[in-house]
Amino acid sequence: MFSTADRWPLVGREEELHLINATITGTGRHGGILIAGPAGVGKSRLAREAITGVRPGRWVPRWARATASARVLPLGAFAEWIDGGTADTMSVVRGVIDHVATCPPGGKVVVGVDDAHLLDDLSAFVVLQLVQRQLAPVVVTIRTGEPVPDAVTTLWKDGHLQRIELQPLSEEETGELVTAVVGGQLDPYAVRRLWNVTRGNTLYLRHLVEQELASERLAPRREAPGLSAGAWVWDGPPTASPGLADLISAQLDALPPAVGAVLDVLAVGEPLPVQMLAELADSDAVEDAHALGLITVDRCGRHPVRLAHPLYGEARRARVTPLRLRRLQAEVAEALGHVDDVEVRDLVRRAVLILESGLPAAPGFLAEAATAALSLFDVELAVRLCKAAISNGAGYDVHVILSVALMQLSRGEEVEQVLTQLLAQPLSDEQIVDVTDLRIGNLLWILNRPEEAESALLGAREATAPRVHGALTAGQAIIHAYHARPLDAVEAARSALRAPDLPELSGMWALGALLIALGDMGRASEIAPIAARVYDLLSRSTRVSVVRLHFSEFHTRGLRMAGYVQEAADVTTRICAEVADVPGWAQGFSAILTGLAELPAGNLDAARKWLEQRFTTGIPVGYIPTIWYCALAQAQAMSGDATNAAQTLHALDAWGSTTIPYLKPEYLLTKAWVSAAAGAVTEAIALAHHGALCAAEHHQHAHEVMCLHTATRLGDTTTAHRLHELAKQMDGPRAPAAALHAAALAAGDADGLLEASQQFEKIGDPLSAMDAAAHAATTFRHHGRNGSALTAADRAQRLADACDGADTPALREAQQPSPLTARQREVITLVAQGLSNKQIAEKMTLSVRTVEGHLHRAALKTGVSGRDNLGAIVTGDQPPPDRGHQLE
Repeated sequence: MFSTADRWPLVGREEELHLINATITGTGRHGGILIAGPAGVGKSRLAREAITGVRPGRWVPRWARATASARVLPLGAFAEWIDGGTADTMSVVRGVIDHVATCPPGGKVVVGVDDAHLLDDLSAFVVLQLVQRQLAPVVVTIRTGEPVPDAVTTLWKDGHLQRIELQPLSEEETGELVTAVVGGQLDPYAVRRLWNVTRGNTLYLRHLVEQELASERLAPRREAPGLSAGAWVWDGPPTASPGLADLISAQLDALPPAVGAVLDVLAVGEPLPVQMLAELADSDAVEDAHALGLITVDRCGRHPVRLAHPLYGEARRARVTPLRLRRLQAEVAEALGHVDDVEVRDLVRRAVLILESGLPAAPGFLAEAATAALSLFDVELAVRLCKAAISNGAGYDVHVILSVALMQLSRGEEVEQVLTQLLAQPLSDEQIVDVTDLRIGNLLWILNRPEEAESALLGAREATAPRVHGALTAGQAIIHAYHARPLDAVEAARSALRAPDLPELSGMWALGALLIALGDMGRASEIAPIAARVYDLLSRSTRVSVVRLHFSEFHTRGLRMAGYVQEAADVTTRICAEVADVPGWAQGFSAILTGLAELPAGNLDAARKWLEQRFTTGIPVGYIPTIWYCALAQAQAMSGDATNAAQTLHALDAWGSTTIPYLKPEYLLTKAWVSAAAGAVTEAIALAHHGALCAAEHHQHAHEVMCLHTATRLGDTTTAHRLHELAKQMDGPRAPAAALHAAALAAGDADGLLEASQQFEKIGDPLSAMDAAAHAATTFRHHGRNGSALTAADRAQRLADACDGADTPALREAQQPSPLTARQREVITLVAQGLSNKQIAEKMTLSVRTVEGHLHRAALKTGVSGRDNLGAIVTGDQPPPDRGHQLE
């Protein structure tokens, strides 16, 4: 076959090359380039030219290519960098990232990723990590119109990658390119015809030109009357097919059948070892395909043989008959079955080929493959393999795997169906306990149907012998914790943990109940040994290890409420690092955990950034929206973003009408901050007290401290006595600091407020420190100590700046000294929002006459007439008028 592969220059891409070069070398504003365009427009060529042409010798290029056949395999695009020595997904992904990003001393790596729309989730996550962690500049190509992994889309939408749309060549550029290839001037009519057929698509053009050169239909013109010899003409008919696959097929159909068979095998099962490919096809044909540039061979890889271009595979699969396709899939699957030292990915790939070929598969093999897929965090494939195994007769164990996988996808109704079907079968008492534990988890944390969880537990107790009832007590413990019954939860959990031979699922729930209950009650000193047992259990059990993110949230919430802010952040960092290289739902939950850690540390911008991320796999349900949106709304409210905070709270309310019982104080606290951001401070204080009362009724003393201290931060002076009592009962530094803040505010003790501010700063809560300092500034000013007031205000502002421009009622009052009382400021703030006197009275629980009195006195103090002008004093839209003006 005639080939001009080494003579095809890059034409018409100078501007794009300059842009990519600037980005790679650091003179651009982005961490890489995303090249988008239709199939065959020249994306791959441009990317290759760009990364290989950047300062050769200093920059080390890495090239990864995604394919349809490799997409079913985790890390398929980065297979050549996989270390086969471990099956642990996180270690493998970290190893791939390290291998790709590492280069000799003095050099720098630039990474090209071709056809990124075909990336599997793990491969897409590798790309995401390379860019976000700034390990290497990346040049990515995607096909326009094709679904793209969320990780890749996020990179250009968030500005990490600059997206360029690669356009087809113009007619003039088409002629320039073909002229350079053939080495002679093209007849203008030939140029026009070539452009009309290919529309400037370089892959169309290249395949068409090479085909027509090989057939000698594109050739130098012979001498004829009136025409000079030498110009190249094209006498062949235009290609009828408008599709790229047809053009490629037109070329590949001319191959010897044996060479075509090599491509067909790889189209089904690439990458493959050389020996296996030679056995499935013909060894001579394999060599011919390599010589023709149709396949590539990487001698360093475990499975080194691939098609030279993924479109070859697409074309071959499109042309092969269904029967032949299934036969090829079966042959490759059988060959993979004879491989010694099978890797997890080979096991998964073989299972997929068996399913697609229609071959019978042993349920045990499919169950093993499903477990392998779950270990690779390919949850959807695990579900598919489980269902196939079940249809082939698999039993109890596969149903358990399926329920775990479905829960990760938030498909709670399907989980309930799977588990209730299991319970309809003859099960041992131990199996009934396990299934009940899974149902409790699904009904509580996914479906938010606690009454059904109680019924499931009761039914299990009636159906089993007393010898397993100790294990079932663990389920009761987690239900107690969920229902904000921490005393009962602790008693039940400790009882369950005394049971002999406690199943791992039961042990998990008992320990989880203790984490929640002890944290809620403020018994933080007891949490550490429980947490250690939890993480040890999760590290040893493949069935429950996936819940470590959820349990770390139980753990760290208790630490944060007690005032161990940095300790909680350290736990979050460690747990998130364990799943840093795992895409999908794990990344969504990690983002929430990170946002929860950033919020009390005062990193409001970072908290909002993490909490505003979206899950990429599965829509979160159950308790997750509550912890997620409460934290986000608080971060927005403390940033002074009242509008978005209200919208977030509204979205949470729309998500479901049932508040998670043990999180109700957190929800009410969030409502308080949202109201405060909107200027309704009286309403906010009432909501905070409501949350504190709710917490007190359920012995959730840590939540009670959080709510009462929120009321204090909003200016309430009635919380000191109760906070003093709680400070004597609770572990951790938060309650004493909150009690000091409340007592100093009630007593008008500005120095005490500064001391409280220092205590909060010491424990790592700069937002509380800011509000205490702001209260100190206001109190100093009321005492006529203006110098001290300025010093305290400066401290509050410094803390606010460190918290990314925090904006709270206490800070605003300290920054804007005025003759108005706090109640008068609140009234005119609500006036500025357009509320009527009646609406203000309802919101502040006042009479309309009292509201009118506040407005009248505010007008007298400020010398302002009219509601609009009063509102402008608070909003800062205009300075107050001269004091000589009187109220009309």
